[in-house]
Amino acid sequence: MMQRLWLALVALAAAAVSVLAVALRRGVMRVEVAGESMTPALEPGDFLILRRGAPPLGAEYGHIVALQDPRPEGDGRLLLKRVVGLPGEALRVGGSLQVNGRVLIEPYAHGDTPTEQHRGINRLEPGTYFVLGDHRGGSTDSRDFGPIPRAAIAGHAVLRYWPFERAGLLKPPERRLLGIGPEPTPPTGAQPLQWHPTSPDAGNP
Repeated sequence: MMQRLWLALVALAAAAVSVLAVALRRGVMRVEVAGESMTPALEPGDFLILRRGAPPLGAEYGHIVALQDPRPEGDGRLLLKRVVGLPGEALRVGGSLQVNGRVLIEPYAHGDTPTEQHRGINRLEPGTYFVLGDHRGGSTDSRDFGPIPRAAIAGHAVLRYWPFERAGLLKPPERRLLGIGPEPTPPTGAQPLQWHPTSPDAGNP
């Protein structure tokens, strides 16, 4: 009797573990970093765990997200970028990134944001985000394909598990802005502007 009860408990535990494993596989994704567009935060050969879907509403800034390259020549490959602009914000890109008239402090950024890729102010539409690679001179990002809808975010990074010496949680930085100034007004009324990059990207995705 006790042996049968023990076997039943073992079978139940095994079934529970199997169900949990399936749930985890559906809720997370594993990604290997291939390019250098997110250096120094991410290096080629890093292995990440991403939680599927976009970051929680209201806490999107600074998260590293995965999306499929929306450009026709991108072949749908997966890109890793950082969320720097949120819905409804007015952005000016070039040298530094200005959000609603104030300079965004970006300790994670490597190099200046090239001014030739975009000039002027653009307001993000509801439900869209502006994403950039940390390696500003070598990244294919929203300067090239424009803002992305929330639904386009396949997942957001939560953990680096390899290499061992770099393993740890990937927490988004606190958002900090310099200066005090009014929110800039879009040049053409209250409607969001279309994003028109002024030069093609020549960097590493």
